[in-house]
Amino acid sequence: MDRVDAMSDLETRARKVLPPVLGHYTWLSIERGQGSWLHTTGGRRILDLTCGIAVTVVGHAHPRVVKAVTEQAARLMHISAGVAKYESNVALAEALATITPSGLDTVFFGNSGAEAVEGAIKLSRQTTGREAIIAFRGGFHGRTVGAATLTTSKAQYRRGYGALLPEVYIAPYPYLLACALPDPHDGEACASHCFAELEAMLEHEVPPEHVAAIVIEPVLGEGGYAAAPASFIQRLRELATKIGALLIFDEVQTGMGRTGAWFAAQRFGVVPDVITAAKALGGGLPLGAVIATRERMERWRTGTHGSTFGGNPVSCAAGLATLEVIRDEGLVERAETLGNLMVEELAPLRSHPRLREIRQFGAMVAAEFDNKTVAKAAIGAALERDVLLITCGFHDQVVRFIPALNIKEDDLRKGMRVFVEAARSILVGAPA
Repeated sequence: MDRVDAMSDLETRARKVLPPVLGHYTWLSIERGQGSWLHTTGGRRILDLTCGIAVTVVGHAHPRVVKAVTEQAARLMHISAGVAKYESNVALAEALATITPSGLDTVFFGNSGAEAVEGAIKLSRQTTGREAIIAFRGGFHGRTVGAATLTTSKAQYRRGYGALLPEVYIAPYPYLLACALPDPHDGEACASHCFAELEAMLEHEVPPEHVAAIVIEPVLGEGGYAAAPASFIQRLRELATKIGALLIFDEVQTGMGRTGAWFAAQRFGVVPDVITAAKALGGGLPLGAVIATRERMERWRTGTHGSTFGGNPVSCAAGLATLEVIRDEGLVERAETLGNLMVEELAPLRSHPRLREIRQFGAMVAAEFDNKTVAKAAIGAALERDVLLITCGFHDQVVRFIPALNIKEDDLRKGMRVFVEAARSILVGAPA
């Protein structure tokens, strides 16, 4: 069987045994990854500007991460953190306490971002004695029942499931291009409008003393790679403190250096009560975390939450090695440089009327088009030229760029120029 046949055969086999509920950006058959490059069973070499949806922050198969994984697997693959203690679990928690916002020094490990959000919901409800949760329109927090209730980036994630978690309220997010204000308006006006709507919610829909937590992605991930204005985030901190609610930052996609700080909270100059982390946290292995103060965590009653696999020895070893690579290679500081480079390379598309906006927050960069057909066609044309990208946004109208933070600048420039060329090939002759 030749390589082309192997590639088509794997897809055929997958379609027979795997359920269609999982959506697919592509049906590429990947044999291995190295750095920022993927190698298919068909012999193609593809530049990966997705990082497995913001996971492989130091690239595929980084030698230090591979070494940590293999050495840990040879020593201890599993025992469960609730059964016994082991070095990688404690060492990663200790390391995280050195990079989180001040005071957030205690970590509960799970397996994913959705699990982390579920844990944060339970932590906030139990320790405040309140039930209501406020989240924001356009946020993505996961697809388990509690997390899906908070998720509003697409109605699709709730379709056919009936009632989910009670006492969840959705406020508007200050996403400039989706703001309810009439044009023209700027980000600050949008932020003021959205905050006023939140205050109205507390007056008309949910009493402030019922609110356990306000949960927000400081930068929308799946919802469009759009950052909230700092003024909005700062006012949320003041409001949460005033009403006695916890402020929870979902940093599953923004954490571990992606925004030019270890966590986006540090870019905003705000200390939340709880951070949820995952994706890049495990460096490619399943790992999630709820991070809060010691005082808060000691009020979470023993035995009321737990996980068999959370904080697995091998996942923690991978996470610790990834954190050390980010630190030792100066990748947090490099994020802004990469973001600026991507924006620079996207400049030739700015004049086209189908492109609504280019956004950047650290190394989170987005190109928003006026509809999903253009965005999806552009990433399809880029893939034909061996550059892998994915979309986001309420209607998949946004192309998001998620390179590894240690990608070679020449490779990134090449990938961005390929995308610009691909987008132009789609935009030529497209009606304005």
